[in-house]
Amino acid sequence: MLTAVDHAARRTTRIGGSAARLAAHGAPVTWDDLLPGHRRFFSEDPVGNRLEFLEPGPA
Repeated sequence: MLTAVDHAARRTTRIGGSAARLAAHGAPVTWDDLLPGHRRFFSEDPVGNRLEFLEPGPA
């Protein structure tokens, strides 16, 4: 059985740098602290698809 996927997610290192680069190019960056043990933010691509970036470690 397939389940619906509402966004793409990417595990990354140096998440702060990823957020800064996206913001510098005008992409929205919304930090989220609801996933224990991870730093995470959401953004959007140019056509509005939701993107999730997360890095394991202290929140």
